[in-house]
Amino acid sequence: MDPNHVPFEELPITNRFMFALVFSRKHIAKPFLEAILGIKIFDLQEPEPEKSTETSPFNKGVRYDVLVKEQGPDGEIMRTFDIEMQIEDTHELPKRARYYQALCDSEALNKGESYRNLKEQYIIFICPDDIFKQGRAVYRFKNLEKGHPEHELGDLCYKNFYIFNKYRDVAEQSVKEYLEYFATNKATSKGTKNIELQRQWYLSDNETRKRYMTWQQELDDLVYDERQRTKAAEKRASEAETRADEEKSRADAAENRADKYEKILKEHGLL
Repeated sequence: MDPNHVPFEELPITNRFMFALVFSRKHIAKPFLEAILGIKIFDLQEPEPEKSTETSPFNKGVRYDVLVKEQGPDGEIMRTFDIEMQIEDTHELPKRARYYQALCDSEALNKGESYRNLKEQYIIFICPDDIFKQGRAVYRFKNLEKGHPEHELGDLCYKNFYIFNKYRDVAEQSVKEYLEYFATNKATSKGTKNIELQRQWYLSDNETRKRYMTWQQELDDLVYDERQRTKAAEKRASEAETRADEEKSRADAAENRADKYEKILKEHGLL
C-alpha cells in the first residue's frame, strides 16, 4: 500500500508528511541526530518542515522534509542537517543528495563571505530498501583522495543513507532502535516512544488533518502535472519519429526516382 494514500488515522511515521511534522520538533530531532550520527549537539534552531527553496525561476527547487541547524551558545550556526524520508527508490538519490548539498550551501554564505565559513553539513536519507545493493544497513559517505583514501578532502560534507528494513544487521543499538521503529512501527526505546507519542498527537489534531488533505491534494496535483508533462514529451517524441519516417520515405522515393532516371539514361546510351 502506498503510504501517501493510507487513511489519515493510520498514517505511519514513514509517510513523508507525518515524518516532516514529527521530526520538526526539537525534542525529537536532537536525540535522533545524536544517535544516528554519534555526535553531541549543543542546541537546535527550530527545524523547518517541508522547507522549499528555489534559486531562480529557471532552476529546479527542492522541498526538504526536515532542514535543521545546530546553533552554539552565542547563536552561531555550527552544523546543518537535512533529513529525508524516502520510501520509493527513484534511482537518483545519490545525485539528489548532491543537489540538496549544493542548495544548502548556496544559502549558507552571504555575498562576499569566505568559503572558510562553510560549516559541517549532513544529508541524511532514510530508506526501506538497500539502494546500493551491498547488503549493508548504513552507508556513510565523505570525499576521499582516490589513490590515498586515508586523505580526506575536508569539505565537511557527509551523506548518510540508513536502510531501515535491515535494522537487524545494525550493531549500534541506538541506531538500531530508530530503524526498527521505522520498519515495524513498534516503539521500544525512550526516543522512539517520544516519536510515537508525537505522531499520535498529530493524528488526533484536526488542524493537522486539514493540512494533510491540502498536502495530499498538492501531491496529487504534482503527480498529475508530471504525468501530463510525460505524455506531452512522449507525444513530441512520437511526432518527431513520424516526421523522421516521413522524411525517410521522401528520401527513399527521391532515390528511387534517381535510380529510374539513371536507368533510362543508360538504356539510351546517354550515360
